[in-house]
Amino acid sequence: MTERTRLAAHSPLTVVHATGLLAEFNDAGVLGPLDITAARTVARLHDEADEAVMLATALAVRSTRYGHVCVRLPTLREAVVVDRTDPKEIEALPWPDPEAWAAAVAGSRLVGDGSGGHPLVLVDDRLYLERYYRFEQQVTDLIRSRLRVPQGPVGAELGERLEALLGNSTSQHRAALQAAGGKLAVIAGGPGTGKTHTIGALLVALAQADPEHFPLVAVCAPTGKAAARLGEALYDQAAATDDPAVSETLAQVKPSTIHRLLGWTWDRNRFVRNEHNRLPHDLVIVDEMSMVSLPLASRLLGAVRDDATVVLVGDPFQLESIEAGTVLADIVGPAADPDPPAAPIRERVTVLERVYRFEEDSRIASFADAVRRGDGTSALDLLTGGDQLRWVPDPAGGDFEELWATVVDQRARLVDLAQHHDAAGALAALGEVAVLCAHRQGPAGVSGWSRQIESALDERYPGLRWKGEWYPGRPVMITRNDYNLDLYNGDIGVAVGPQERMQAVFERGDLRTFPLSHLTEHATVHAMTIHKSQGSQFDQVVVVLPDEESRLLTRELLYTAVTRAKAQVWLVGSEAVIRQAIHRSVERASGLGDLLWR
Repeated sequence: MTERTRLAAHSPLTVVHATGLLAEFNDAGVLGPLDITAARTVARLHDEADEAVMLATALAVRSTRYGHVCVRLPTLREAVVVDRTDPKEIEALPWPDPEAWAAAVAGSRLVGDGSGGHPLVLVDDRLYLERYYRFEQQVTDLIRSRLRVPQGPVGAELGERLEALLGNSTSQHRAALQAAGGKLAVIAGGPGTGKTHTIGALLVALAQADPEHFPLVAVCAPTGKAAARLGEALYDQAAATDDPAVSETLAQVKPSTIHRLLGWTWDRNRFVRNEHNRLPHDLVIVDEMSMVSLPLASRLLGAVRDDATVVLVGDPFQLESIEAGTVLADIVGPAADPDPPAAPIRERVTVLERVYRFEEDSRIASFADAVRRGDGTSALDLLTGGDQLRWVPDPAGGDFEELWATVVDQRARLVDLAQHHDAAGALAALGEVAVLCAHRQGPAGVSGWSRQIESALDERYPGLRWKGEWYPGRPVMITRNDYNLDLYNGDIGVAVGPQERMQAVFERGDLRTFPLSHLTEHATVHAMTIHKSQGSQFDQVVVVLPDEESRLLTRELLYTAVTRAKAQVWLVGSEAVIRQAIHRSVERASGLGDLLWR
């Protein structure tokens, strides 16, 4: 088998008629048909024949699918990630010399300055598709315009209410004051640091201080699951005041997805709300901002009135949006550093660091902090001893058998509850254990774990799955928003009842049941990717890392996985793989952070 044929085995989507550099990178699985077709089309339209320029164009097209806003030519060779392909094979490809490559791209007819008419834009060493360059400039301009508005005073009554709710010397109090007196506030922090509590306190204080002039508030999140969870948290916080007037006022605030807030129309493939038809709200709060892509951030910020206030909330240390951009991380930038540089945005960003969710001596919190800091030695020291963190370095060892028994027993309990039509109990059981995998495919991936769990259930319950894909206790995740059913991508439910009367049950404040035939796109979730787990919490999580080197392994991935747990983490992976994950950080190519902080 030749080297080229061996590389081609990794890519089922090869372009047979591709030649030269494009063919080499296609065979290796780096480029796909879309990338090559787009590069060849724009090259033909602009009379460009240089293979190195076409390769850069194809990689720029590819990059947006992997979360990058642009590509950096000098470091592109080290940054390319292909799932389940050895990084050494990628490095062995015929990459052009960086300096000559940059010169060829800079002189190409495909490249312009962003004023229009060219498919690519080159700024310093960053190569953009023109569309994404415009998105980045728009977000930068919209944020800068808000930074130019001075922070205003907060009324005495509102100030007293905020101090009573949050204290007068906390980071939460400072964040709430910024939101109350300015046009932009950013509230950042890890799980359990009180981000939602701060938002709730701000709204409660506004309702208490002047209920007759309570602002028109929009609260939104990128997913329906996150919006629903935020709504429940705000409802609980309002109820805790024991003031019916406050609860009645805050009942006006209806959390929604960003798409629903902006009025996404499927038939026209656009948003109703935009820079020409602004949102009517006085205060727009965006939760889980780390999951918001650059294009969506551009459209959302552009739709907010200039005199309204925007509050961006999220965890900049976890995984970013599946789509292109690192918007929250770029905005927060070095704000969490001990001595961040002076910049106008510095005063609008508050990083909450005190963790309230865990006990002060929580090993999970300490491990997550070590991972976030890239301190592999401290992280590994925390894995030895203690029940909160259970390390399973060898899938053939006794620790793995204990882990496997825990997972199967819990899934069996889920089946038992579902068979007895205990919908509330089955939904509660869904939050007990989650298996989170770095990869979708392979023995250590979602497919492998799901298959093995269902096989174990077949042994314990003979005939459980004989009548098709549905069975009592089957956990399902919605994979596409369904506005008619009020079910959204990421919502997790469970099948309950006997086979002939089985229904799918989801929780949306209360229990909601649906005939199985009514559900749209969905998938079984005995295991899920770490990406899909964002925004969720479970009592225990099983974090499954691959048994081989992978560029997909990063500290953000591991941090996101372990911080889904409330009480216990099982970490499956060798010391080498864990160290590799902690050592490597996500390095999405973007210019937004430089534009806002320089």
